[in-house]
Amino acid sequence: MEKRCGNMIRYNVKVNKQIYQVELEKDTVVQQDVGSIESSADICFNAIKAEYDYCVTRAEKLENKVYILLAACAFEFVLLTTQIQKAGKMKLPQTSSELFGIIIYAVLLIVAVVSNVGMLITVVNLLKSVRFERLDSGVILEMGIPDEKDTTAVRFIGRLYVHHTKKNNAILEKRYIAFNNCVNLFCVSIVTLVILALISIFLGI
Repeated sequence: MEKRCGNMIRYNVKVNKQIYQVELEKDTVVQQDVGSIESSADICFNAIKAEYDYCVTRAEKLENKVYILLAACAFEFVLLTTQIQKAGKMKLPQTSSELFGIIIYAVLLIVAVVSNVGMLITVVNLLKSVRFERLDSGVILEMGIPDEKDTTAVRFIGRLYVHHTKKNNAILEKRYIAFNNCVNLFCVSIVTLVILALISIFLGI
């Protein structure tokens, strides 16, 4: 038989036809489990910290994309120099169709060169180092945050993380826009070079 009294649990134990009463303290495991449940402050802080860390991940992904684009630019540069060499081998047009083809070839070649140069300049600028906002751990000690309540620490540190995240996202958005412009220029250059290759076949160069 079990009886609960305060922090004690009483048991009636029968031994050799005699009943003895035993008192035991309540199991504190359940209380520890309840205390170990993640609080709302922990959930909020983890969400804020995850968003801050995501900025770093986005920056690393952008850097990898830039290197991939640079490798593709090397291949495109070979195609561009090939078309420029072919332009030096052109002969005087004999017919109006050849003259028209040469004019189109010259215009498209200029477009290819300009788009390629613009893309390279933008990509090189993306390789420059960028200073991200980081959490100054010294401020936490100077403000005596370790001695404050958990919720106070979460508010203080979380506010810093949110502030830095906004600034870092603004920097990343500009760089991603520049990268997307590079991709657009790359596509324009590739399409132009393909058309130039077809025109060069028509002109016999």
